[in-house]
Amino acid sequence: MENIEIYSSKKKSFLLLIASLFFVIGGIYMFINAEYLTSYRSRSPIFIKGMGILSVLFFGLGIYVSIRQLISDQLILIIDKFGLNVNPKGPIIKTIEWKNIEGFSEIKIQGTKIVIININNSNYWIDKEDKKIKKMLLKFNVKNYGSPFNLSANSMQISHQDLMKILNGNLKKFKA
Repeated sequence: MENIEIYSSKKKSFLLLIASLFFVIGGIYMFINAEYLTSYRSRSPIFIKGMGILSVLFFGLGIYVSIRQLISDQLILIIDKFGLNVNPKGPIIKTIEWKNIEGFSEIKIQGTKIVIININNSNYWIDKEDKKIKKMLLKFNVKNYGSPFNLSANSMQISHQDLMKILNGNLKKFKA
């Protein structure tokens, strides 16, 4: 069996780029015309200028991320006979083996379907992580969703239904 490699979606990255450009332009407009944009809610042009600066910074980062994703194909997930690699940029040791996967479940958060990878050794993965922020995120995921790992097809070149079919099919095939 060949590896199944799932990459980031260029279409979704392009939409992020367009939306971020609009918000950066809006932030610049707010900064330049803060005196004219005051209303009964926000009488302070300093507040409006601050919001403009925050908009430019935050959505400027969105422009950077989307351009980076458009230029290069970013590998998001590798599925093979050994298991799932949810961090292809990291070491191969971080592959979740099929024997450790109990199944997959779905949750929906504000209209976004998320696949939860149910594993039997959550503490092992948390202890194995050496980066503090990532360790905190893994603990947060375990506390809120019961597993340190989850996937969203929103940024992938695959639909949610197809992702679930591939994951469940390979789990049945290789778990035994």
